[in-house]
Amino acid sequence: MNIYRIAALGLAGGVAALFLKNYRSEYAILVSMATAVIILLSAADMLADIIAQIGDITEKSGVDPKYFKIVVKVVGVAYITQFAGELLRDAGEGAIASKVELAGKIFILYLTMPVLSGFLEVCIEAVSYI
Repeated sequence: MNIYRIAALGLAGGVAALFLKNYRSEYAILVSMATAVIILLSAADMLADIIAQIGDITEKSGVDPKYFKIVVKVVGVAYITQFAGELLRDAGEGAIASKVELAGKIFILYLTMPVLSGFLEVCIEAVSYI
């Protein structure tokens, strides 16, 4: 799906939600969420190509593939967390949105612990040679 179709879908969903907000606000929220999910799934098609290209670049550079996997997971968690937080804010649940975002940040820290651990080991080895 190209960006024009995605933008048109977003505008149509936004107008429909705005129209429904005056009559049935609960349906307006559902239309907003459905529109957002459809847009996300439409954009996800491109994600597989992007990941493949980054994998090729990583392979050519000689970087350990485990670091590439960690970066992809971190980016995925960040996007999913932001998307969920924005949906919750649109639904009027700002408190839950902030908790979802906090949990996302903690999960990102958890995912990056192997990288931080490896970095600290390199630093300790460098200091022990001095």
